[in-house]
Amino acid sequence: MNGTARDLMAEGDITSEKAMQTPYEDRDEEALHQSMVNALAQEINQPVANVRTVYEHEFARLKSNATVKDYLALLASRRAREKLLGKRAA
Repeated sequence: MNGTARDLMAEGDITSEKAMQTPYEDRDEEALHQSMVNALAQEINQPVANVRTVYEHEFARLKSNATVKDYLALLASRRAREKLLGKRAA
């Protein structure tokens, strides 16, 4: 079963308040992550808005506990893909 951003919000995984905030420190960082979101949306054939919501939630969650932040975009992309495609995150 494929998950949408709305479904994930309804399940309590993502709150609408958190979805409105940006987890990025500046516009350059946001642009980098937007390119990741666009690529992922195209890869899994999902709307960019849904992918961005799930990706930003995963990125913010990972970032809050990270001491090394070099691979956060890769990890957030993988987890967003798994959620949106209905696969269990490892």
